[in-house]
Amino acid sequence: MFFTNMIGVDLGTDTLKLRDRSGEQFMESRNMIARRGRKTLAIGNEAYMMYEKNPTSVQVLRPMTGGVIASAEDMESVLTYTLRKFTTFSQKSAGICIAVPSQVTPVEQRAFYNVCNSTLTPGRIHLVDKGIADAISIGLPVLGPEGHMIVNIGADTTEISVISDGKVIIGRTLKEGGFSLDDDIVTMVRRKFNINIGRRTAEQLKNNLAFMINGPRLEQKVFGIHTLSGLPKSDMIPALAVSVAVLATIDRIVDEVRQVVDRTPPMLRQDILREGIFLTGGVSLIQNLPMYLQKEVSLPVYHIQDPKNSTIRGLVTMINQKELHALMRSPRR
Repeated sequence: MFFTNMIGVDLGTDTLKLRDRSGEQFMESRNMIARRGRKTLAIGNEAYMMYEKNPTSVQVLRPMTGGVIASAEDMESVLTYTLRKFTTFSQKSAGICIAVPSQVTPVEQRAFYNVCNSTLTPGRIHLVDKGIADAISIGLPVLGPEGHMIVNIGADTTEISVISDGKVIIGRTLKEGGFSLDDDIVTMVRRKFNINIGRRTAEQLKNNLAFMINGPRLEQKVFGIHTLSGLPKSDMIPALAVSVAVLATIDRIVDEVRQVVDRTPPMLRQDILREGIFLTGGVSLIQNLPMYLQKEVSLPVYHIQDPKNSTIRGLVTMINQKELHALMRSPRR
């Protein structure tokens, strides 16, 4: 049977994750490609190692932006390379179940299908709304009539989903995520400390120092280029400065969550008011972010365990439970 050979694929802007039906085989790789002209130099983690270190003749690119495919050719190269490295994948017999944003247009949805179709036998590609996969990973009764709200703050987007009867009733994909926070930190360090740093350094500052409400007064040393002299320069960056820098973007995400709650139909809204909001995604690991969201929206907020991998866990659960197969879809030809 087809589903016995299926694998789950979480195709994120920053990271590509694959897991087989048993859950025993797992692979995580950066969704990046390095090219010199038309020649591919590196893919995945190897390409990321070149990121922000590459000469001007080499481009290090992400094939996706805003949660959707920006370059079909590059995405096809990354996916094909990654699938071939995955130990349990057989191009002839396996299929894939991919999580996609709930607000993708038919054209964007078709792009996912076409990229996968170039690697697999036609008809073996199924798409699932990311919010549905996240809800299933928590163990929520997604097929029931009750309303559930999931907020996934990822690298490039924030996916807000209200779910009932196995469908996303209200879906909002906000173009704010970890990359936006990294950019906020880059700007803050340049303006306050006169140092130009890259996104990789900013990501380290975010992961190590950022907090909401209250947090330890830590510092981290960074190295960069002085904005005036152009010479190498280092300085100690305090956690408070990093946390203040990301606050405006976090507040925009919070405002969007509040608006989705307000737009939810009354009966489903009552369920959410009683049950609360489930928070997931890598950015949700910022210290005290769930507490801050709860304070701002005046609703219980529950932080999902291992939030970076909730989507891929949900996909594997769907593959293994026959009653959930109806939630998968294949784009029309």
